[in-house]
Amino acid sequence: MCMEISDLISKEDLLRINKGFGGNLRSDSSIDFAFDRIKDSKLGSYKKLAYLMRAILVDHPFSDGNKRTATFICLAFADKHQKQVDRELLLHQIISIAKKNIIEIKNIEWRLKNAIK
Repeated sequence: MCMEISDLISKEDLLRINKGFGGNLRSDSSIDFAFDRIKDSKLGSYKKLAYLMRAILVDHPFSDGNKRTATFICLAFADKHQKQVDRELLLHQIISIAKKNIIEIKNIEWRLKNAIK
């Protein structure tokens, strides 16, 4: 059975995780959009994760800890799906998405699939 992202994390969980990294919510519109996309049963789990990563890494909704929050979510996703993580590659991808402002969901999804198998 494949666990959905929405079963893994809620918006409240995301805010609590980020607060643990010292951040505060600045704007939640992109997070709300990502959680709306997560509810789409036609999308695969990596694509749903990609929408959430774009919201966190590109739109920077938190005052601090965006990359740490994204990393934590990816590791939780891998754990729940019993996937192996190339941690070095995952960190590289997260930093790359954030620095290059990569907005294409397919690109983000591809990067996540390569780091989390």
